[in-house]
Amino acid sequence: MNDQADLLAPPKAEPVVLNTQHARAMLLKRYAAPEWALLEEVAPATGGGTRYADAIAVNLWQSRGHAIHGFEIKVSRGDWLRELKQPEKAEPLYRYCDHWTIVAPRGIVKDGELPSTWGLLELRKTGLVQIVASPRLEAQPITRAFFASLMRRGHEQLDRMASNKVQHAINESRRIIDERVEEQVKRRTREIERSNDAMAKFTAETGLTLDPWGGPPIKAIKLAQRLELLSNYDGGQALGRLTNLANDLERALGVLRKAITDTELDETPTPPRS
Repeated sequence: MNDQADLLAPPKAEPVVLNTQHARAMLLKRYAAPEWALLEEVAPATGGGTRYADAIAVNLWQSRGHAIHGFEIKVSRGDWLRELKQPEKAEPLYRYCDHWTIVAPRGIVKDGELPSTWGLLELRKTGLVQIVASPRLEAQPITRAFFASLMRRGHEQLDRMASNKVQHAINESRRIIDERVEEQVKRRTREIERSNDAMAKFTAETGLTLDPWGGPPIKAIKLAQRLELLSNYDGGQALGRLTNLANDLERALGVLRKAITDTELDETPTPPRS
């Protein structure tokens, strides 16, 4: 494929990578509004700290008991093994959750490695598949510090969502403008091509060349001026008058020629009789 064809070809879809970003996108899809509020990178309290849950999902429906689900995303075997060696790191957030689940691609968590109180969601290209259901935990009542941390993350995500929507609207407006500009360019290009074809035909039939910037040639202008004079002759009936005049002249010429012929015959001397 040549370079021009490459530019005109539709963009190729980006391959799906089973990374943390894709895992968060799939969690947002699975735990979506209006039933859920999903918050990312939640700390046990505001004011800093080194321990975060990759995501916390809070159920917003009273009929579901407002359950709180905590998630840890592990996309590499080494990251998962480090988590197993330090299970206490999950405790600051684990204790507030009704369920605790690991999100990982296939093969990261081996058989027999998952703690009995944790669930497992397998990360795939198209979504999340539950491999092990997380059991119900004895969650502690949330503290004001944890509640404030949830509110902070919620506020930050709302700001980010608003910014994303604004940017999306800007991108959509630019796309519409680009499409309109492209259509106008195509239309003007077609008009120019038709104009060029008309000028080429005119040149071929008349032998005159029209300058698109300087106007018609001098010969064409003078010819037009002469035709204008003729059109103004005797109230705009010049061609009819000239035709009648030509016919009259032809008839007069015929009469004159006949008179000359007759005169020549009369003046011819009669030969003497023998």
